[in-house]
Amino acid sequence: MNVDDEALAKKRFFLLGIIRLSGALMIAIGLAVIARGFLDLPKVAGYVIFVVGIVDFVAMPVVLSRAWKSPPAA
Repeated sequence: MNVDDEALAKKRFFLLGIIRLSGALMIAIGLAVIARGFLDLPKVAGYVIFVVGIVDFVAMPVVLSRAWKSPPAA
């Protein structure tokens, strides 16, 4: 692994962490809207924010890691 590959791996690792953190924040905000009417939003908006947060937290890192996976060496 050369220096460029290592820098790219660090950037990707950082990006995956940011994506998971944003998903966790959306989950928390969605739950706050559903339970307490946070930000005076309707419950439907809370459910939408919650589902988007779940997808962001769970599915996006998997999708990105598959897209970034190295092709098999021939």
